[in-house]
Amino acid sequence: MYNEIKTREDIEFFLDKVNFLHDGYIIDVRYTHNGISKIENGHYFEPNKTTLTLQILVTSIWDAIVEIEFESLFEWQIKDSQGDIFHTSVTFDEQGRIVWSDDAYINMDEVKKTSYAIASSMKWRII
Repeated sequence: MYNEIKTREDIEFFLDKVNFLHDGYIIDVRYTHNGISKIENGHYFEPNKTTLTLQILVTSIWDAIVEIEFESLFEWQIKDSQGDIFHTSVTFDEQGRIVWSDDAYINMDEVKKTSYAIASSMKWRII
């Protein structure tokens, strides 16, 4: 069962339960776009029909695998330096979108140097 992130309290609960993904390693990344349809002169894209699913092995919580799913993506980037995650951050931007980063949040310019996702929704579970 997934836990949804809708409030700041949900963010705090997530960060506490997953130990800020400390000593985490991205082990699976899946992106799907189910909103591309053929139209007369090309294709129509519905960005709200996108999903990014990450699985992160978190060795600091007994080798648990945390699965995070983002929907309706605006931007995302995965950088894999083969190093571990020391800290993760989740916040809401000015438009109310979820911003996740595999590093501490300083500002958006710094976030874009890391793995990150900006989406309409985020949910998570330990599998």
